[in-house]
Amino acid sequence: MAADELKVKSQPATGNWALGAVYPGAALKYMAGSKSAWELKAQSGSGIFAVGPRYYRYLTQASNTRLFFGLEADYITYKSDVSKGSGLAGGAFVGGELFLTKQISLLMDFGPMYIDLTDNDFLESASQLEYVLNLGIYWHFK
Repeated sequence: MAADELKVKSQPATGNWALGAVYPGAALKYMAGSKSAWELKAQSGSGIFAVGPRYYRYLTQASNTRLFFGLEADYITYKSDVSKGSGLAGGAFVGGELFLTKQISLLMDFGPMYIDLTDNDFLESASQLEYVLNLGIYWHFK
């Protein structure tokens, strides 16, 4: 098989789905078009749970490496020995996805996230801009 044929066949087509193992959680992605995708991502760890949608806009499509940028919004809950509460997070990211096979890819992105949390018991709140790195491995299927 020629290298050009492998590159074209390695890219997910419109209507394809992907299941991802993202650190530390899971994601379900839907290819809405040749240049865009939607994803629902959930992550949990150390008393924190975050869930929300992501939108991807792909810049490259003709190779095994796809560059993208996107937006994310999350609902967050947290609980510790001292406090518990909830909040929202939102931000943008840039990254890339490297296809190892026709169905398996590695994804990495990075970007700023604005996080706003409120403590339920003490009516205290905190907001801050943080930089977030996401890593994942995806299995693409129809």
